Amino acid sequence: MNQPSKILIIQTAFLGDLILTTAFFQQVRKHYPQAQIDVIVNKGTETVLAGSPDIDNVIPLNKKEIKKNLIKFFIFLRNLRKANYELVFCPHFSFRSSLMSWATGAHIRIGYKESGFSFLHTQTVSRPTRGPHEVNKLFSLLWDDEYNFPRGRDARPILYLNDEDFGRIALKLNKNPSEFIVLAASSLWETKRYPEEGFIGLARSILQKTHYSIVLIGSKSDTALTKNIYQGLLLDRAEWADRILDLAGETSLQELAYIISKSKIVISNDSSPVHFASAFNIPTLLIYGATIPEFGYSSLAENHIISEISGLSCRPCGIHGGTFCPVKHFRCMNDQRPEMLFEKFKILQEGISKANT
Repeated sequence: MNQPSKILIIQTAFLGDLILTTAFFQQVRKHYPQAQIDVIVNKGTETVLAGSPDIDNVIPLNKKEIKKNLIKFFIFLRNLRKANYELVFCPHFSFRSSLMSWATGAHIRIGYKESGFSFLHTQTVSRPTRGPHEVNKLFSLLWDDEYNFPRGRDARPILYLNDEDFGRIALKLNKNPSEFIVLAASSLWETKRYPEEGFIGLARSILQKTHYSIVLIGSKSDTALTKNIYQGLLLDRAEWADRILDLAGETSLQELAYIISKSKIVISNDSSPVHFASAFNIPTLLIYGATIPEFGYSSLAENHIISEISGLSCRPCGIHGGTFCPVKHFRCMNDQRPEMLFEKFKILQEGISKANT
């Protein structure tokens, strides 16, 4: 095909999906270095792409707004048509995304066979639910042969930071100059959340038995959760207040990326902090509950450990998890005792020590 002058990528999924797609953005740029590359993202996630040389324009889409007002959606589609894109990649597989792809009128529109309204694409590739990592599913939109897929650093997320932009957060982190780990206790889905009391137990062992401080992260909706963890730990020892920093609801996405980039270890549920950590190759303890690594969203950091309860017939109970355990025992999380997780944490810590010797 002739080199396209204007390319559109449609990725309006969750924040974690967008972060994983950054490796794909870079490969599209390498394939088409002279093209204008625009990206449609879910409004509220766009700042995570700040500073990227792989994208020319980020187009935020307010999905809540267009669901309520179809006229605004049609106006959005009309504007896409006016932009005269020649090539569209659609790594999101909703009906709406396929409609956006079709509305551009681009001669080449590449998406997944399994997407809603997949017939609106001009080319489709298979996207298995299990097996390949998400980044390889994305690369299949560019390459027919897995042999050509990027590996190593080029397969990990790519986020761009300038340390000079984070003076406010750096001051908070530097109040206690000791090394710190990031504790990401939340998730959009309840059944992907390790229980609050479990996180307290794990953090207690870290504070008692290691030199690390703890930084709690999350969105504004997570402040009650992180406050409970913070206060639960201070009930043990009030002096631990000097080693715990609760930043939930206080950071932008870029600041969150900066915090994770400076951490020694990230502990997280199956959620976006795992992918932030992968971008900076931060050792990661990843706690799985309702979902499974085979869905393709596990850590890409060189040093990571997955914690999960295998052999449960009810697991996985959904691609995203859910708001409650359908069989009412929640063993996928409750059976993961804090002491078990701490043993896995120690393995990560030992790996860091060996790397530094």
